[in-house]
Amino acid sequence: MAGDDAVPLFRFHPPPGAAAALEDVLRGGHPAAGELVAKFEHGLAPLLGVPDVVATSDRSGALTLALRLAGVGPGDEVILPALCCTATSMPIANVFATPRWADVDPRTGMVDATTVAPLVTPRTRAIVVYHWGGDVADLDALGTLARAHGLVLISEASAALGASWCGAPLAAAAGPDFTIFSFYAATPLGIGEGGALCCARSEDAAVARRCRRYGIDPVTFRLPNRDLNPASDIPVAGYNFAMTNLSAALGLAQLPHVPRLVSRHQDNGRFFDAALSDIAGLALLKRDPRARSAYWVYAMRAQRRDALVAKLAAVGIGAQRLHVRNDRYTCFTATQCVLPGVDRFDAENLAIPCGWWIDDAARQRIVATIRSGW
Repeated sequence: MAGDDAVPLFRFHPPPGAAAALEDVLRGGHPAAGELVAKFEHGLAPLLGVPDVVATSDRSGALTLALRLAGVGPGDEVILPALCCTATSMPIANVFATPRWADVDPRTGMVDATTVAPLVTPRTRAIVVYHWGGDVADLDALGTLARAHGLVLISEASAALGASWCGAPLAAAAGPDFTIFSFYAATPLGIGEGGALCCARSEDAAVARRCRRYGIDPVTFRLPNRDLNPASDIPVAGYNFAMTNLSAALGLAQLPHVPRLVSRHQDNGRFFDAALSDIAGLALLKRDPRARSAYWVYAMRAQRRDALVAKLAAVGIGAQRLHVRNDRYTCFTATQCVLPGVDRFDAENLAIPCGWWIDDAARQRIVATIRSGW
């Protein structure tokens, strides 16, 4: 089924005024990185609950910067869940480190201190925790574990914009050294591609801001007449992870709508928590009472998942497994391992629509379809 009755799993929110904002950038002749990026960062900071945000070209760039700031390099190990997005795992390979795949709690789909602790070795440098579907992992226990071993904790919150931990927005939560966000088109702050890095230490943010653009110091790189300054130094080689003015313009147009969009995600998620709680064949995920989920999607486990996906698809409702285990990719052959919790969760992992586009009628239709059996 297609057309007006379709209920997609993901949807881009086209902000009013975006076309005019983009046209202004194009007419201004400065579509690459520039002043609008700083303006976007300034507007984004209060939304994330932190004083400083480093905007990037995408979330993998933000994660790469975090790994660089954590001192991760060749020969080092980074612990992360095997169930995550490839945008989360590939930066580890790109800095020539080795992923150590952690098992997950099948009740949550996420790592915790008990699954991570056995993997710590003298070569471990960092832990990456991926917040599944917008839910939040136990940052207190993971932060305690990381500090006990002198490790850096990276909170990969690309699916969790709007989530909170112990009353604080994720970027402001105690424990993580770095927090990563995504502004991919399917997120509530969708701008096509984009990301952000939040640092617990202001000095890390300053280094990240330079490293995202080749290591250039934007203050000294040009002379007052805009000519290049031969005296400007690059002490640390950087990358090309800078956000563009075009992306920032779209982000600025999107920002005022984010609280409303996230609120609808969360309202739909709470509705599904109640409406799907007693259906045979479904296992709803355990959500920590200290956390407030962003409900990017409604993640759960379903017996005979493929049959349920087919039934939902037949009536125009999008559904799919959210991610596959990354340790099965042949680029990671040497690191493959036995992960019983991942096997159990992955066999049933399912995401159904939960976003801002799901009105009351649509969510009732989703529930009625599932309740009718598969």
